[in-house]
Amino acid sequence: MAKTMNSNTIHCLIHLDDELRKEHNLSLGHYIGIDICREEGSKYHCTPDDAIVFAFTGMGGDHFAFDTKNGRIADLEAAPILFIQPMMFDNPVRPVAHHIRDLFSIFLTLKEFYILERFDRYQKESDMFEDIEKYYKESIVARQHEINFISERLQERLSIAPIPNVFKYITEIKGECTL
Repeated sequence: MAKTMNSNTIHCLIHLDDELRKEHNLSLGHYIGIDICREEGSKYHCTPDDAIVFAFTGMGGDHFAFDTKNGRIADLEAAPILFIQPMMFDNPVRPVAHHIRDLFSIFLTLKEFYILERFDRYQKESDMFEDIEKYYKESIVARQHEINFISERLQERLSIAPIPNVFKYITEIKGECTL
């Protein structure tokens, strides 16, 4: 049986999802590209045993999870965030944020979660910007009104701000984290 997650941020996101569905007939996932689980989500073969799945992208089983560090981190608000891609056989698990609020701050900066799947390809910040320009800019521009709308809501509800240098932030996390 799935268990309810004890995270204030998750509860805020579920509440926002409910409001968006009621007021606009659209889910939070429509705006940000990931669906927040209302209970702990299913794990895949590559999901660490102690990880708690809280969101899915809807593509190839890709999901986000809290890394509890073998149960040493009980407060999910403080747990590092993993991006898990079951179809990336060589390296399916990647650390992407120090905690859940930072994950959504990354969204405010990048405006697209799927840029995170390509981070291993970037040797320097300019590689990231070139990749975003080539593969994501058109979609981001087309969705700019919706992105602005949801970004304002996320900032209000979660008391977050964009991360100024996301490349440096994620590069440092990759260097710090051992899985």
